[in-house]
Amino acid sequence: MSWRVIYHPDVAIDLRAIGQAEARIILGVITKRVEYGEPDKLGKTLTGRLAGHRRIRTGSTRIVYRVNAEASEVLIVAIGRRRDAEVYADAEKRV
Repeated sequence: MSWRVIYHPDVAIDLRAIGQAEARIILGVITKRVEYGEPDKLGKTLTGRLAGHRRIRTGSTRIVYRVNAEASEVLIVAIGRRRDAEVYADAEKRV
C-alpha cells in the first residue's frame, strides 16, 4: 500500500537548511519508509503538544509527521536536526 505524502509549506525551508545532499537522502527515506512503508507503525510516537504525531530518526535528523490512516495520508510537519529539540519546537509551531 502506498501513502499520499503531504508536506507542510515550511518543510521546504527545513530542507534548504540541511543542505542539498542531505535533503536528497531525507527525501529518499520519506519515499522508502513513509510513502511505501508503514508510517502508522514506524517511528516513535511523540507526546505532549505533539501527541498524535510520530518521528523517524535518520542519522542526526528527525522527520516529524502525522498519519491520517482513514485517508491514507501522511503530513510531514518538520524536518531537522534534534539539537536542543529544535525540530520539535518547529513542529509545535506548525500544528
